[in-house]
Amino acid sequence: MPARAALTEQLEIREGLEGLTPGRIITLYRRAPLLRPVDDPERVWRMFENASLVLTAWHERRLVGIARVLTDGVLYSYLCDLAVEPDVQGLGIGRRLIEAVLERCKGTELVLRDSDISSGFYARLGFTRVPNAWMRRA
Repeated sequence: MPARAALTEQLEIREGLEGLTPGRIITLYRRAPLLRPVDDPERVWRMFENASLVLTAWHERRLVGIARVLTDGVLYSYLCDLAVEPDVQGLGIGRRLIEAVLERCKGTELVLRDSDISSGFYARLGFTRVPNAWMRRA
């Protein structure tokens, strides 16, 4: 893998589903690892088709990162997923994806669920942990 500067210069951020397949998404989620149910490729693809915003990071022809967002475009945006290939984590790809999400969701409050594994990453990007959330499966 190229040095940090070379990868950053060559990194392409795309909006939309171009170049994605369920298989590519599932492979990235498993390698990252992003703990999502990925045993049903059709369901995974529907997650992306129904998203408000999908951003992907590409180095040459290789998918190296992905962000999936649901938003009302006014008040709230929910960062459902952020995944970066393990061999390029720490090179700024996640940061670039978050910056692109923030730019496209400007004016909204960006909310996300996190595991303890990546909490330091989000704290460094200016996110604040909030205790006032509830969840229930439908």
